Formats: sequence, structure tokens, C-alpha cells
Amino acid sequence: MNKNHLVKYLLISPSLPVGGFCYSEGLESYLKIKNLDESENIKNLITNELQIGQIRIEARCLIEFFDIFKELKDVNNVKNNKRKLLSLDKWLLSSRDAVEIRDQQNQMAKSLFELTKEFGFEYLYEKNESISWSLAWSWACFSFQINKLEMVENFIYAWTANQLSAAIRLIPMGSIKAQTIQLELLDLISDVSQEIVDRNINDLYVGNISLSMAQQNHNDLYTKLFRN
Repeated sequence: MNKNHLVKYLLISPSLPVGGFCYSEGLESYLKIKNLDESENIKNLITNELQIGQIRIEARCLIEFFDIFKELKDVNNVKNNKRKLLSLDKWLLSSRDAVEIRDQQNQMAKSLFELTKEFGFEYLYEKNESISWSLAWSWACFSFQINKLEMVENFIYAWTANQLSAAIRLIPMGSIKAQTIQLELLDLISDVSQEIVDRNINDLYVGNISLSMAQQNHNDLYTKLFRN
């Protein structure tokens, strides 16, 4: 197995050592409010997010970041391109409603940058800067020459895998059922990924506010398994 394949498998794993498995991204509080105890409900929740959720904007920003990384090779315009990169990143972070999800993204992104650095690729940011998960993911894929479509597919697959991993610990759903749902979602992941690659970021829309509200409410749970 070459290094690129190893990196792709590493990125899509829920056990990726950046802390993603510590978060449910609102799923825990959403399930408490809605009392969704059926695996099919979890599948529908994930499907709705893929079709109209914030994950679509984050996935499209992967491509925007990727293209700016190419422009950074222009040594005569590094400062302007880096400014454009960080401006887009701040816009993406500000689009997340909950401070908890912004903190999560910042923590995971910096951990992924640390991991990427271990493979020999330097930082693109100052250590005191807040950065998004999409920026770090795009940088890892750019560094290892993973193409845009695979980058987006792997990003969305990893998100669904992490949601299913959280669901296993929250409702009576075994790992076999979770893997079955992941398999059933593959065609949708492929279709959504192709759509995101083909469309302009200004043509994408989001309308699923339920998970955003759940992210904000997670901090108020009396007991919880996952980090805020």
C-alpha cells in the first residue's frame, strides 16, 4: 500500500487521532429531544444533512482551499493568497452557529495539522489562529496529492462514519447495522460529492438548522457522553 492510500484510509477512519470520536456534533442532544431510538431515524438524519446541511458548504470549501494552495506556489503573491485563504476560513468558521462547533473544528484542525507535519509538511497558519476542519483536511489532501473528488467523498464519508460511530454509543444499534447504513449511503455520498465538485459555492444552499440548534443545546445536557 502506498502512502497516499494509507493517508486516505487514515482520514476516513472514525479513530483518526485528532479527537473527532469525542464529539457527536449535536447528535447526542438531538436524540434526547427527539427520542430517536431507531437506526432508520439516524439514517434519515444523516441523509437530510447531506442533502441540505452545512456539511455541503464545508465540503465545497475544501475545493476553494485546494485551489488557493496551488496559487501559494506563486512566490510573488504569497501574502495576498494567504490573506485570501484565511479570509475564506474565517468566513467558514463564522457560518457555524454554535461556539462549541467552532471550538471543535479548531481543535481537530490543529491536531490534523500536527499529524500532517509529522509526514513532513509544514504549517500554513500561526498557532494562535482559529482554523477550520475543512482547511486542515484540504491541506492534508493537497499535500498527499489526493484529487478533488476523492477529497470531498472521503470528507463526507468520514463525517457519516463519525455520526454512526456516535449513534452506536447512544442508541440500541449494533456495529453491523451501522456498517449496513454506511453501505446504503455510499451512492448518496457519491452523488452529493459530484454535485459539490461541479457546482459553484454560491449555488449551494443549506436549510437544515436542527443539528445547529442541537449543537448549541449540547452544553446544557445534564449528562453526556461526548464533549461539547
